[in-house]
Amino acid sequence: MIAQPKAGSTGGWEARILAQLGQRDMRVSTVARVIESYNRLAGKVGDFASHTRASEARTREIQGEHERLMEYDRATGGGMIGGGGGSNAIAQQRISELEKEVDGLKEERTLLYRTQATNAQRLLELSDRMRETDERMQQQDLEIADSHEALRRANAKVDDMGAAAKEKDGTIEILQDELSALQLEIVQIEERCSRLQTENDDLVKRWLKKMNEEAEKVNEVTRELELIKRKSAAVSPRMSGAVEDGVLDERFFGEHAATAVAAAAAIRGVSTVPRAAVGKIDARMEELHSIALSHDGEVLAVGGQSNAVKVFDAQTGDSIYSLAGCLKGVNHVDISADGKLLVAASSDHTARIWRLDTGRAWKTLSGHIGGVMTAKFNSNATRLFTYSQDRTVKVWDVARGLCVRTLFTVSGCHDLALLDADGARIVTAHMDNSVRVWDSASGKRVAEAAVHREQVMSVSVSRLGSRILTNSYDGTLKLLDARTLAVLAVLSAPAYRPSRNWARASLSPDERYAMAGSIDGKLYVWDVATGDLVRTLDIHKSAVCDALWSASGTRVYSAEKNRYILILQ
Repeated sequence: MIAQPKAGSTGGWEARILAQLGQRDMRVSTVARVIESYNRLAGKVGDFASHTRASEARTREIQGEHERLMEYDRATGGGMIGGGGGSNAIAQQRISELEKEVDGLKEERTLLYRTQATNAQRLLELSDRMRETDERMQQQDLEIADSHEALRRANAKVDDMGAAAKEKDGTIEILQDELSALQLEIVQIEERCSRLQTENDDLVKRWLKKMNEEAEKVNEVTRELELIKRKSAAVSPRMSGAVEDGVLDERFFGEHAATAVAAAAAIRGVSTVPRAAVGKIDARMEELHSIALSHDGEVLAVGGQSNAVKVFDAQTGDSIYSLAGCLKGVNHVDISADGKLLVAASSDHTARIWRLDTGRAWKTLSGHIGGVMTAKFNSNATRLFTYSQDRTVKVWDVARGLCVRTLFTVSGCHDLALLDADGARIVTAHMDNSVRVWDSASGKRVAEAAVHREQVMSVSVSRLGSRILTNSYDGTLKLLDARTLAVLAVLSAPAYRPSRNWARASLSPDERYAMAGSIDGKLYVWDVATGDLVRTLDIHKSAVCDALWSASGTRVYSAEKNRYILILQ
């Protein structure tokens, strides 16, 4: 018999198996009863057979005795049967009894034969039924064995699932603990972010206030300069000589003497429009991308398709260094304000810095996952700003060579520029026809304006950071207010068309002129105040990729894609 399972420990399929096993037990008990009946019947048949044999022996014995009596009677001449009256009567009676007994035994034997035949038939039927029952039992035994195997597998599966459930329960508890810790951390971060946002808002207000104060100071100095210029026009030639010599007497300007000194410096630094090429530098590269001039005007750096950055004497055109290290072409070069460091933005996803006093590599800045297109120092070279084709701007600590901030620009860029000496704000030129201003400390976008009809190729910023010059593939240059991004002037020429990949425009040091090169090799110069085209120089044989003024404003360096840089005055 199969043990009954505990309540709740089995499912419906196990109950069905147990019911089948119970039915099998019932059939087995029925067969056992049939077998028991068969055994009893076989015993009775044996008894009947023994009784039949005994009856047959008794019949034979009686017949023998009868035959002996008959022979004796014949031998005695019938005396026993027919002669002696009393003895004969007894013998006849005995014979009659024996005959009756023989007939009874025959009838009993006949009955026994009939019973034996009936029992034999029943035995055959029971044998057939028993054989069929055995076959069914064998089939059921096979089914039961299969059921037991299925039950064993199911139990093993249940055990495995139970173990997996326990393991998952443990994992869920761990995850719940981690989730609670993360939620607590998020709450703390949100609180810290709220405090930082409050501090940032306060800093922005203070910064705006400071900028407004600086703007007022600049406006005041401008008014004083205008006053000085008007007074300068009215004074004697002696004053003019004094201005040219850099000597200003308080008798002429009184309390404005200090401002007059600044005005005299501005007069001495007036930019001039280039008229012709006075020199040529052979960069010995198949394709040029960018040039950079040191603040003192002594060193010119050139980057291009070559893996090396070429450094020349800006006055004589003599080669100074060939700085190797980049694994692919150089897209942009920049020189720090103190003239000590040079950086190259390379397509090998890095920005590399060299020391110009020794010509040796100093830092390799890695972290972008796309080619680096632009790299620029802030005023004291403590920070470097890079833009990559991975659509990020990274701010680097130059001394440590570490990235301290990453800005996600969303749209692809061509160029970037710094709006102040420290690089607290930067402006980027985008392929979606827009320029965007960013707070480099927070990484947030401060302002945005779609100022062109096609992608913006370059941006440059005036020395005071108050105006932005953009150059677009739509064939226009635009002068923007750095605070509002409002368009102050639009500069264009009928034949002007910049190169799509490399087309940087620049402002003169005194912000009077804007200059850009065209794809047909011409150099265009505009008057910023009037928007008029003041000069077109057809001096290059291939597209102009970069053009810039020296710090004095008296010399211009213009680079064409095919190898050469021209020096113009």
